[in-house]
Order: sequence, then C-alpha cells, then structure tokens
Amino acid sequence: MNSKSTQSMMAALVDDLSPVQPISVRRGMMWTISAGMLVTLTVLSYTGMRDDLMMGSPHPMFFLRFGALLLLGLTSSYAVVAMSQPGIGNGFTGWVWALLAALLFPASAIGMTMIAMPDNLSVLVPQQGMLCLAFSGLSALAVGTIQVLWLRRGAPVALARAGWLVGMASGAMGAAGYSLHCPFNSIFYVGLWYTLAVAICAVIGRILVPRLIRW
Repeated sequence: MNSKSTQSMMAALVDDLSPVQPISVRRGMMWTISAGMLVTLTVLSYTGMRDDLMMGSPHPMFFLRFGALLLLGLTSSYAVVAMSQPGIGNGFTGWVWALLAALLFPASAIGMTMIAMPDNLSVLVPQQGMLCLAFSGLSALAVGTIQVLWLRRGAPVALARAGWLVGMASGAMGAAGYSLHCPFNSIFYVGLWYTLAVAICAVIGRILVPRLIRW
C-alpha cells in the first residue's frame, strides 16, 4: 500500500469521526436522583404522606429507616454510575458500609424475635407489607431502567456485580420513597418487608441486568 492510499484511508476515517460526549458520573447521578424523586412524587400523589410527617413530628423510626435506605440507595447508585468508567467503578466500596448499616434492621428484628416473639403476626401487617413490596418494586423498575440505560452507554466489565448493585440501588431508592407514606414503625415490620423489597430487587437485578448491558 503506497503512501497516497494510506493518506486517503486516514482522511476517510477522520471524516467519519464525530464528537462523543464524555460520560460524567455527576450527570449519571443527576439522572438517577431525578428518576428517584419523580417516582417518589408519583407514589405519594397516589398514597399520600405519613400523618406524622404532615404534622411535622415524625417518629424516630422513620428517620432511621429512611436514612438507611436513602444512604444505601445513593452509595450503591454511585457505584453503578461509576461502573460505566471501569477504572473508577472498581474502586468505590462505600455502598458496603451502607449495606452493613441497613442490615441492622433485619438483624435487630431477628434478635428481638429470639428474645421475645411477638404475641401474633398482625404486627407484620401482611396486606400492607405486600403493598410495600409492590410500590417499592415499581419504583425500583423506573430507577433501575435509568441505570441500565446509563451503563449501556459506558463499558462495565463486572457484569454480575453491576446486576447486584443496580437491583440493590433501585430497590433501596424505591423503598425509601415509599417509606414517606408507610405509617408503620415496628422493627419487625421494617426488618421484614423493607429487607425483602431490597433483596428481591437485588436478585432480579442480578438475573436480568447482565444480559441487558453485555457488550
């Protein structure tokens, strides 16, 4: 191949190039948070807000529950968004500490059950618990969709980890949004239903997400 043909080939390749917007972790978090806020407002418009929040005197359990879920959702979401840039995503482990903090709720519920079993299972409020799972799951679907689309723009390499994190992040943010409505403060209720909401979303994310973001 002579020099002229090489130069012509290089010129053709240059002509085909188009500018690509760099992937920004900050932009990815903005999309994720915006999705979480939108689905939360949608849920609250349908279910309403907790009475104690409306009166300005929320129960301490609300702060603990909401704070733990929000922290888990945000830290794991950051890990998800950063995985579009593998050099960044592989180094962030803040979500691990948030997960350990969130696990205090089911651990406390188990410990209290071993010490003194509740008089009856009505404390678990099964019907309302199923609503918690439903609303948290639907909200998680919206947030998880945004995160999957974001990962598809990048180059995630740890697909299994990405699946777990997308499920856990979206589940935690969905559950945090629903907790603004949920009126129950029992550690047994919180330890069961909110743990199930996040765990189910994490398992679904592990199964589905790697197939959706595989190169």
